[in-house]
Amino acid sequence: MTSRLYICFIITFICMVASCSRVPKHILSERKMKDVMYDMLLAEAMVEIENDSFPTGKERQLVFDAVFNKHRITQTDYDSSLIWYGKHIDIFMTVYRLVLKDVNANYAALGEIKPNPLSGDISSQDSIDIWIYKRLKIMRPELAFNTFSFDIEPQNSYSPGSLYLFALSVWGIPSNLKHKPVLHLSAIQADTIVSIRQEIAGDGYHEALLRTIADKKVLRVYGNIFMNETDASYKRIYLNDIRLMKFNYGSKALESLQERREEL
Repeated sequence: MTSRLYICFIITFICMVASCSRVPKHILSERKMKDVMYDMLLAEAMVEIENDSFPTGKERQLVFDAVFNKHRITQTDYDSSLIWYGKHIDIFMTVYRLVLKDVNANYAALGEIKPNPLSGDISSQDSIDIWIYKRLKIMRPELAFNTFSFDIEPQNSYSPGSLYLFALSVWGIPSNLKHKPVLHLSAIQADTIVSIRQEIAGDGYHEALLRTIADKKVLRVYGNIFMNETDASYKRIYLNDIRLMKFNYGSKALESLQERREEL
């Protein structure tokens, strides 16, 4: 009898917990909706800012399809959930505030972002985004050579021992893709070159950290993202919100960065 009472208690408890959920089963949960809305916000911003890269509705839809594929949902799932949340504005605002919190946290984690990395003396700045190219790159299977290169050479050399964080968001990498995009990042210091190589294994946010030698100034930072994939197993791979942050050795911004990476 005691065993039966215990089982009944467990079943009752599970039912109570399930009934406390504010979202129906056929609607994306609050946590799932937050994650999807975050990526959709980035996708919409990408299409808006890089409008020339998406001249047709079909091209723009491919961006949103990449988000749906990443989260293993359909557009119907997202649209029906958006309608439901729109009718429950208090729950929607709770989710939306969490989305904005994630967006602000990711930008804050990169540190201080300032323009004009190639001119003037920036050695005293704890952190700066030195990326001078477009924030969006698209890899297409019809291209014979899927790569893009970058080369940043400042008028005044970067400080010795500085660290370089390459960060980007990626969409559209199928799980069965044989050859994934590979990032190469290098820095020239007098007669020395330091380099890293890192595979971009799947969709999501990615970081790569290059550490330089403490007693030599940095003359150039360069690299590329290359994909050795000749078949048409993917439609588009979007490399978005690309940033290359420089952190001065021993700075507070660098300490904050290291603490954040240790927590991951």
